[in-house]
Amino acid sequence: MTVLPAIRSRVGDWTFYTTAMTFPQVEALISEPDQIHKRAKLSTWIQRELIESHAEGIADYIKGNEQRFLGSLIIGVYGGEPDWGPLSIGVDNDLYDITEADLEALGSRLGILTLNGDEKLFPIDGQHRVVGVGRALATAEGELKRRLEGDSVSALFVAHDPDTEEGRQRTRRLFTTVNKKAKHVSKTAKIALDEDDGFAITTRRLIDTHWLFEDDRSHISYDGRGSIPADHPTLITSIVTVHDLVKDLHPKEGKGAFGNSRPSDRALDHHLAYSVQFLDLLLEGSEELQSVLVDKTRDANEFRTNDFNYMLLRPIGQRVFARAAQVLVHRGRSLPDAVALLFDADLDLTSPAWSHILWNPVTKNMITAKVAIAESQLLRLIGEEARSATNRHNLDIFLQSRAEA
Repeated sequence: MTVLPAIRSRVGDWTFYTTAMTFPQVEALISEPDQIHKRAKLSTWIQRELIESHAEGIADYIKGNEQRFLGSLIIGVYGGEPDWGPLSIGVDNDLYDITEADLEALGSRLGILTLNGDEKLFPIDGQHRVVGVGRALATAEGELKRRLEGDSVSALFVAHDPDTEEGRQRTRRLFTTVNKKAKHVSKTAKIALDEDDGFAITTRRLIDTHWLFEDDRSHISYDGRGSIPADHPTLITSIVTVHDLVKDLHPKEGKGAFGNSRPSDRALDHHLAYSVQFLDLLLEGSEELQSVLVDKTRDANEFRTNDFNYMLLRPIGQRVFARAAQVLVHRGRSLPDAVALLFDADLDLTSPAWSHILWNPVTKNMITAKVAIAESQLLRLIGEEARSATNRHNLDIFLQSRAEA
């Protein structure tokens, strides 16, 4: 059992407990936030995204500065039987002019927080400090190690309910709120945790619920770069690409509002269903995707070679396809009709149609900087006009320069 002194307080609809933990307690008791998301790999990626760039520096700071000081941690608690009990307070009235009402108020806030050992604690804010403390303890020696073992850091405990989406949502929102105030939040961290960006919310829900992204299938990369290794047998996309697809599929009308303030549950459900429908249409309509993802008779890398390079097994190709589909939907076609029409195009990126647009035939490398031109080319291959006159003009200029090269 762990016993900690604690002050009970409230802010908004949160009850929290302020205490202090020794460095060894921080290392031993606080673990990764694996209950914020259903997919374990998504939670693991969040941790890596948050701590890699900071933890080593924190450890060096702790070991190298006698005047070291760390800001408070915010700790989520779930499971076990955490309990808080008030203390009975007595004071010398000759030294302090404190009324009975003051004593009663203090007694209702000052107390003892006990943990029976079955609780799981994870950092909502201060992830890099938690890991930095652990690394400092692991690498310190002799007298320095003994001093560090006596150091403490303040911590705020809040309750976390991992069994409901509402509970997970509250915790994710608290994370992004405190981190936005403290420092810039990266795009990938926002995708993972933002509760006000409708595209980030839809991305997480899509990954958490669609069978394609189940952890044991290993079809999605969480490295945050957007690209994937061509020779990987199972990877087909990345979390950044899925987020971009979800965004590309949304109509232009209302797109800004959907990404800037939390949409209604109805709007979120609608766009999730639309995104799921798009994925399912790709899986149903593509023999290549069927063989890799459904039948599992082929590896993904067999369709990413210098002789045959399938658009829908490349993250940038997935975006181009989604953008072109949304153009057709905007023009009045249904999503199934739009996808079916696009399947009639040449989707082999090694073909002349895609030379120097998505595929460099000289260096044998993918090209990712010409998304708009690629979208216009895909539409042209099925006899459709580009998204706009400007896009059409840019494609014409590019194709002319390519022909003259």
